[in-house]
Amino acid sequence: MSRWQEKKRREAEFALEKELAEGGNNFNENMVAADVRDAAMGKGEDELFEKKLSKEEKKALAKAKRDAKKKAKDSKGGKKSEGKNNQEKDDEEEKKSEDAFDISNLSSKEQKRQQLLDDLNDNDILVTYEAKKGGMHANARDINVGGVTVSFHGRPLIEETEIIINYGNRYGFIGPNGSGKSTVLKAIAARAIPIPDAIDIFYLDGEYEKSDKTALEAVFEVNDEVNELEARAEQLNNAMAETGDDEGKQADIQSQLEMVYDKLDALDVNTAEARAAEILFGLGFTPQMQKMTTKEFSGGWRMRVALARALFLKPEFLLLDEPTNHLDMEAVLWLEDYLAGWDKILFFICHSQDFMNNVCTNIVRLDPTYKKLRYYSGNYDMYVQTRRDQDMVQTRAYEAEQRDIADIQDFISRFGHGTVKMVRQAQAREKLLQKKLEAGLTEPPEEMKQWDWTFPDAGQLPVPVLAIEKVSFAYPGGDNLYHNVDFGIDLQTRVCLVGPNGAGKTTLFKLICGDLYPTKGQIKMNSHLKISRFTQHFEEKLDLSMTPLDFFKEKVMPKETIERIRALLGRYGCTGGMQSQVMNQLSAGQKARIVFAIISHEKPHLLLLDEPTNPLDMESIDALARCLKNFKGGVVVISHDMRLISQCAEEIYVCNDKSVTKYQGDIMSFKLHTKKENTARLAQHQNG
Repeated sequence: MSRWQEKKRREAEFALEKELAEGGNNFNENMVAADVRDAAMGKGEDELFEKKLSKEEKKALAKAKRDAKKKAKDSKGGKKSEGKNNQEKDDEEEKKSEDAFDISNLSSKEQKRQQLLDDLNDNDILVTYEAKKGGMHANARDINVGGVTVSFHGRPLIEETEIIINYGNRYGFIGPNGSGKSTVLKAIAARAIPIPDAIDIFYLDGEYEKSDKTALEAVFEVNDEVNELEARAEQLNNAMAETGDDEGKQADIQSQLEMVYDKLDALDVNTAEARAAEILFGLGFTPQMQKMTTKEFSGGWRMRVALARALFLKPEFLLLDEPTNHLDMEAVLWLEDYLAGWDKILFFICHSQDFMNNVCTNIVRLDPTYKKLRYYSGNYDMYVQTRRDQDMVQTRAYEAEQRDIADIQDFISRFGHGTVKMVRQAQAREKLLQKKLEAGLTEPPEEMKQWDWTFPDAGQLPVPVLAIEKVSFAYPGGDNLYHNVDFGIDLQTRVCLVGPNGAGKTTLFKLICGDLYPTKGQIKMNSHLKISRFTQHFEEKLDLSMTPLDFFKEKVMPKETIERIRALLGRYGCTGGMQSQVMNQLSAGQKARIVFAIISHEKPHLLLLDEPTNPLDMESIDALARCLKNFKGGVVVISHDMRLISQCAEEIYVCNDKSVTKYQGDIMSFKLHTKKENTARLAQHQNG
């Protein structure tokens, strides 16, 4: 039992004793809130194996406690309720108490965990797992839990599966959009499954707050962590003094103490600032930017600050959800090298093949067909080969088994009513078939879906389609972002724009679309040119309060039949019940597919895509790449995803130093060139 659970147990016992002593007049409302939260998660880790309560059961429990309180008051002869309104007021106050929970006395880690548990509860996410005899050793560093089920609004995401995470491994967590990867990640981060106390968890779930702290201070300030570790060390030393001559307990406590002191050494305040500065520099913060306050940064840069802090603290168990999404290619390459040397537990959601090839020691796939987690050793390429081989063997076994069953059933149907001899043979084969069915049949392998994305041909346009002539641009009060930029775009263009964040890649798209105007020069385009755009804030193109079907019928394709709309949405992976689900409940990847369906309907001549792979899974990235290769119009894409760029980009243009210049080489040579520059830049920074 953790320190927090022990503390809450003692508080609950004290409150109950007080209630009994006072006849029920001073019922502890915080105790009700604690009971309800504990019930939602199986009552913590001390009662892990009791049945989790449904919403109806929780309401019944709360109502029973309210009735008990009222009954106790009446039996004491107190003042009776003055009508229905007073009773309703009491009920409302009691209900509010169910949500009231004071976490101010908890440590920062315990507060974070409680917030995550509340988030699971608020979003109707339920986690269950099977009991294990003997429990966990406090100093264990591996996680092994069986029979895990995670459900979202009553729908199972994973069911009766194993979660196996071993110390020292780096896991890439993959699966189709909407399969529940982020929800499973949150459940692990909230310790909704048994995780040894010795494993401290850091879950990066949002950007750093706006504050007056500089970026550097935000990363290296470790007062809370140091205080908690020192308090833990004192607690262990006191426990050591109370063990007497029990050598087994002494050895366990000594092991925990060593781990605490190792963590304190890793947070050495004497070197903290230098280490934090090095991490920030690798993530793209210049020395000047490191001195800026966090409230001066955009959300994307504050996300980098939060990532830098996670790397600086170096927890035993680091959980990341799409860590490359807010980074430019230079920062992605630095992070790739940094995480490749991570020697604790790393578990992250990612859809970048190149990144996972260089970081991962293991791949975990969420199989949405059978609701299981599948484990593979090696990086992403090794996973692909292993899965192909396994699927081939499984397919052969499945097909052979189905042929045997068909032969037996055919024999039974033909000879089950013939001569005595043949009837006996048919009965014997029927028993054999029954045994096969009872033993369990081989399942067919999970189907690898290939989406048929297509953007229709909008027709040809005479050259020049779009010309950027001697364009300069600066935001009001700022320096030039571009100076004398010249280049053209036609319907055969297949260009990828790369360069550091802040170099003006997204600004260039805004200039082309007319959202911004050049301070000098001009942008000429054919009057019939139709442009469609995918932005990093693509959700703004949708009304998230509507279902995809209603949105298309009312705002996108009002003159088309429901059947045509269903067919278009289905082609982009929005199928079945998803078409009638409110879009606010869909994953980012599912919403992105709907936006691509809109773009298809718009029939553009030119596509401007700003980081289109960020929300997409592997299958969708491949579908987009095939679609762009076959598209008859022009394509300009901003991306750091090597998988997409290598499949569809014919030219690389670099945005940097106020210019846009063509790179002489392919994306792989650009990556190697950038890595060399990164190494030299970091060495120069380290040497002062």
